Amino acid sequence: MTQQYLIGQFSSLLGDLQPVSAEWLVAVHDLRREVESSPLPRLPRLGREAMDLTDRICWAALEQGDVDGFWRYAETAVALREFTAHAGLLP
Repeated sequence: MTQQYLIGQFSSLLGDLQPVSAEWLVAVHDLRREVESSPLPRLPRLGREAMDLTDRICWAALEQGDVDGFWRYAETAVALREFTAHAGLLP
């Protein structure tokens, strides 16, 4: 996989978290921009951050009773996990 593909796919998956509540909007935006501007060696750390962020977003959706949002975010979390694992970005 090329660096451009990895970064583009990673950013696209983070984009799938939107729309998120205003509470998480800045965190998703900032992580997405960091992914887009980071060198390849930094992507594993950002992959872990993305997994942590999606976990927190999923829990927040559940706590707010947003079942549809939870399912949407959980699907994105699964896609992020599969992508980062297959791309060799997670241990």
